[in-house]
Amino acid sequence: MNRVPERTALARFVAVAAALLALSGVAPAWAQPSYYPSEAGLTWTYSNGETQTLSGPRDVLGGQRMVLTHYFSGVPVSEEILTFGAGVVSHGTSAGGDIMPYQPPLTVYPPSPLQPGDAWQSTTRVGGIDITLSSEVVGLSGVQTPAGRFNALHVRQTTLTSSGGRTVLDLFFVPTVGVVRFVTQDGTQIDLIERAF
Repeated sequence: MNRVPERTALARFVAVAAALLALSGVAPAWAQPSYYPSEAGLTWTYSNGETQTLSGPRDVLGGQRMVLTHYFSGVPVSEEILTFGAGVVSHGTSAGGDIMPYQPPLTVYPPSPLQPGDAWQSTTRVGGIDITLSSEVVGLSGVQTPAGRFNALHVRQTTLTSSGGRTVLDLFFVPTVGVVRFVTQDGTQIDLIERAF
């Protein structure tokens, strides 16, 4: 009679359990990436020539914050000063070396998870102007980009300013990945072409 040693049986059980977890889409807690990507070193490159890189934490605006730097043609043009936890909160922006704090901070995304029908709004003041960001998850959408095919949450974001400005931006957000497509109000489509995680 052939007996499988206990160690081999245990190894086989662990391998089968891991395979079942992988097939079910469930991973151990230590392997779960953040719903809103928030780790230093993450990079997204888009079809309009923009690259976004997340760094930090840095001591800025009175606390430890992550910084999302926007580059065009390799040149940094602006930074968003962010915290992650109960969603994504912007504490301000920086351009040309000038930091402009948001008073109060602006909620970019609410606590996860997002689902169709979710809506949120946040208002801040910067440079004497009130800015209101209103967002709604209007649906789910299959999105094909040079970086791959994704099932994305379609988020419509409207920005209003007290000076009369209004912009509408459609974002296609994928949990654990980030924004894979932007569509501006004039219809320009900007796709994710590469990501480094």
